Amino acid sequence: MNRPTYPPKASSGPPWWLILGAVIVLVAAFSVWQSGGRLFDRFVPDLSPGKSGDSAAATSTQAPPDSAPEPRERQTDRVDAAGTISGTVAATDEGANDTRTGAEADTRPRYPVPGGVTEGSPAEPGENTDAPILAALTGLQPRMVLARFLNLQDFVRRFVVTVDNLPREIVPSQWSAVRRTPGQLGVRANGDRFTLSPENFSRYDPVVGFLESIDPRKAVAAYVAFYPLLQYEYRAMGFPKLHFSDRVVDAIDDMLSAPEVTEPIELVQPKVLYKYADPTLEKLSAGRKIMVRIGPENAARLKALLRRWRAVLVPKR
Repeated sequence: MNRPTYPPKASSGPPWWLILGAVIVLVAAFSVWQSGGRLFDRFVPDLSPGKSGDSAAATSTQAPPDSAPEPRERQTDRVDAAGTISGTVAATDEGANDTRTGAEADTRPRYPVPGGVTEGSPAEPGENTDAPILAALTGLQPRMVLARFLNLQDFVRRFVVTVDNLPREIVPSQWSAVRRTPGQLGVRANGDRFTLSPENFSRYDPVVGFLESIDPRKAVAAYVAFYPLLQYEYRAMGFPKLHFSDRVVDAIDDMLSAPEVTEPIELVQPKVLYKYADPTLEKLSAGRKIMVRIGPENAARLKALLRRWRAVLVPKR
């Protein structure tokens, strides 16, 4: 005896559930036609420019090729404050205030590399790029002196990361091109009031003297010689359409604009680390905070040096 099949097959005609489904579809289609298609308005987000649905992210339209680019948030893989190179973070386009338009803004640097060096499309560097970099650096100072102030391992990436983050909130210590200054932060305590000790400024005398001992023209010559490698690292960080030469000058200009603080600098200690009590100082970029931390005399010396470097990088036309 044959076993019955489940569900049992109908003896004749289409299944009842198929007829019911067809009726429902016809009724729904008629309702949509009568309402002019408004039945789905509550379910389908409005994708018109400048609007968004209840649960959908707002969409944006691309600017025409001949219009000025607007400031926008871009997903990049740059180094964040935690020192992570991989991992997507949001970063505002440098050059968002650039007045140039369309493809011109994406291809032509604001501050071209001296000597007419073209960026081109540098090939991916080999695994060991330290050797030629160290050879060039030792032409500026003996290696023993360099090692006292600089982190020489993986120096190209460290240099690019440091320059890129100077105008930002913090330079990741794991990728800093400059070694940590020896000694502890000098702080004067008067009850619950903390101020930065002027004796702290002398901690930075050696590194400022080291930078002053480097011939700006020789330093820029080494920078130009290895610029394609620097630009490659900058693109790999998540800035494929920007120019590292622009970022270098922007970082210099940012540090040159640091305020000159001559009054005692008050500090607060909310947890372990000290912070500036003045919100204006605390909101400064990493580069500007360096200029405040090293003291007014060292800041004046460093600003004079930065102006000389900038004059070589951006010669007057």
